[in-house]
Amino acid sequence: MENKYTLDDISKRLKVSTRTLLREIKRGKLKSQRVGRRHLVSEVEIESYLGKGRDEDYLEKTISMFLKDVKVEMISTLQKMVSRPSVASEVGQEAKLANLIKHKFDKWGIRSNVYEEGSEVAVRASYGLADDGILLDSPLDTLPPGDLVKWTYPPFDGVIRKGKMYGRGTADCKAGIVAMMYTILFFRKFFDEEKLRIEVVFDGGEQDGSFAGMKLVLKRGLPVTAGIVGYAGDMKDILVGARGYHRYCFTIHGEAVHTGSRYKPGINAISKMTKFINEVESYEFPKPLGSLFSFGGRLTFSKIEGGRAINMVPDSCSAWLDVRTTPEISKDRLDEDLAKIIDKIKVRDKNFKIDVQYMVGQQAYMVNPKGKIVELIGQSCQVVLNRKMYLTASGPAHVGNLLNESNIPTVVFGPMGENVHSYDEYIEISSIPKVVEIYIRTIIKYFDIDSNSF
Repeated sequence: MENKYTLDDISKRLKVSTRTLLREIKRGKLKSQRVGRRHLVSEVEIESYLGKGRDEDYLEKTISMFLKDVKVEMISTLQKMVSRPSVASEVGQEAKLANLIKHKFDKWGIRSNVYEEGSEVAVRASYGLADDGILLDSPLDTLPPGDLVKWTYPPFDGVIRKGKMYGRGTADCKAGIVAMMYTILFFRKFFDEEKLRIEVVFDGGEQDGSFAGMKLVLKRGLPVTAGIVGYAGDMKDILVGARGYHRYCFTIHGEAVHTGSRYKPGINAISKMTKFINEVESYEFPKPLGSLFSFGGRLTFSKIEGGRAINMVPDSCSAWLDVRTTPEISKDRLDEDLAKIIDKIKVRDKNFKIDVQYMVGQQAYMVNPKGKIVELIGQSCQVVLNRKMYLTASGPAHVGNLLNESNIPTVVFGPMGENVHSYDEYIEISSIPKVVEIYIRTIIKYFDIDSNSF
C-alpha cells in the first residue's frame, strides 16, 4: 500500500507552512485525498508537485513556495525595523537595530555576530563553507526624519497605503536588509553548506561617509569575491560604479578690527572666502571617458561659518567643500588642482592666508561591465522582471567604493522605492519578494549549483 502523508508531515519535509500547502491544494497544484478533516498526499503526488527529476521545475517551485510562505513575514519584519529608528546621529540606535537583526538570525539557526567599537557597529551573518563567498550588504543607519509635519504618515510607523510602506529607512535601506535576510534564510533551508558561501553584512557609518561599520568587518577578514548592495531604486538598472567623494574644510584667516575704525581697515576673512569660493566653482572637471559617468563631476560648498559680531571685521571664515569625482580624477590630482587655485590667489593677494584640511573620501570606481557578478545579476533580473537591465553608475558614493578598494567588485540593486533622504520615503512592497528571487537566482548561478545540492 502506498504511503500517504499529512500536511504536517509534508510541511516539515518541505520546510514550508501548512497554510502554504492548503493554498496550493485549493489552487489545484497539489493533489490530496480528503479523509475526514485531514488531507493526505501520496509520495507520487508530492514528487509530481515538486517536479522531482526535473531540476529546473523543482527549483522554480521551491523558490515560489518559499516566497509565498514568507511574504507576510517579510512585511512584518520590515515594519518592525522601521519602528526601530536607526538615525546615524543618535548614539545607540544602530546597535539596537543590529541586535534585533541578530536575534532573528539566531532564531533561524544562522551564524551571526554584532561588532561594536565605540559608536561603530555592524552585524554579520554567514552561511556556507566554501573558501570564497558572495557579499550581501545594506546600511543600518538612516538620516533623521526632519520636520515631522511634512510627513503624510508618521516616519516610524511603517504605514501601508496602496501597496507602499512609508517611513524613514524603508527605501534606505531596511527593505534591502529584509530582502537579504530572507535570501540567506532560503539557502539555510534548502541548500547544503558545502556548495557555497554567503556573507551578509549590515553596517553603520554609511550616512556620514565613514563606512565605519564595514571597516570593522573588513579588518576581521571578508572572504568574498563579489558583492551586492541593496539600495532601493527603480529596478530598471544595475549600478556598476559610483562617483568618488572628497570633503575638505578651508579656513581663511584675516585681521579683526572694529568696523567703525577710522584708520585700520582690517582683513575681512569672509570677503576673501567669497573670492576663493568663486575661483573654486570655476573649476572644470575632465570629460568622462565612458557613458556610465556622463553626468560628470560636481563640487559644492555646502556650509560656511565666519564672523563673531556685527561690528567686527571677521578674522576667520571656514567653508566646507564636497567634491564628487569620476574615475578620471584621483584625489592626488584634485589636491594638486586645488593647490594651484590657492597659489594663483596668493600671487594676487599677499594677505591671503588659508588652511586646508582633508576630511574624508573615497575614489570613484567602476566594475567590469562584463564581469561575472554583473552578467549573472543581469540574467536573473531578466528572468524575474522580464526585461533587459541598463548598466549605469551612481551619482552618490556608497560603501561599494570602499569594497572596490578592497578588491571586491560590487554592484547595486535593491527593491523599488523613492524619496530617499526626503519626506514620505517609501518602498513598493511587491518589489521585495522579486528582489529576493533575483538574489537567490544570482547566488545559485554564481556558485554553479543545482537542485541536487538541496
